[in-house]
Amino acid sequence: MDARAYRLSCLKESDVFEVDFPEVLQIKTSLLQAAMEPTNEYQHLRMTAKSLTRVAADIREHDWVEKLQKSGFLREKNTVWVLEGILYYLSHSQAMQVLKMIADNCCVTHTVLLADFMNKSSTMLSTSTFHFYSDWPDHLLPTLGFSDVKLSQIGDPDANFGLMHDPLNMFNKLRSLPRSVQTHPDDGTPCRRLYLVQASGSPR
Repeated sequence: MDARAYRLSCLKESDVFEVDFPEVLQIKTSLLQAAMEPTNEYQHLRMTAKSLTRVAADIREHDWVEKLQKSGFLREKNTVWVLEGILYYLSHSQAMQVLKMIADNCCVTHTVLLADFMNKSSTMLSTSTFHFYSDWPDHLLPTLGFSDVKLSQIGDPDANFGLMHDPLNMFNKLRSLPRSVQTHPDDGTPCRRLYLVQASGSPR
């Protein structure tokens, strides 16, 4: 349900593609159309991206990139891929397949990946819901083909969103511990971490 194409002016020269289940895209389209009705308080809502193409596909399947290309996506164009709130719902093999497909694009053009990763302890919150994890995504991604990886944790200076000033905040308490620590030494609770990752690569 992301609305970047309607709120980020930096996308004015960018073609945006949204890949999701058809029913989700249908609901989203209906909501946005209703929001832009003349009688609605959000009638000023306008698309800020150069273009927006919605692609009905399931990234757990092998054909989602093909569907993306049939919808006008060009592999040779510099691309930013956003995997937000999705990877940990996939199985390990499915998530690795998606990451590898994106990493393969580094051989074609400048490619940037923006994604969030749960560590293993975080997936234990619901083993029936969360599956894929990586305790060291900054080590994993270079093995797939990304050459430059930057990792932040919630609460870091570039990822506090102006909300994490309290040193006793859960995320701030975790940041002071080495990432290899799985159990908090003060209270014995699992160290549940969410990593925000930016990775990139280009043809050599």
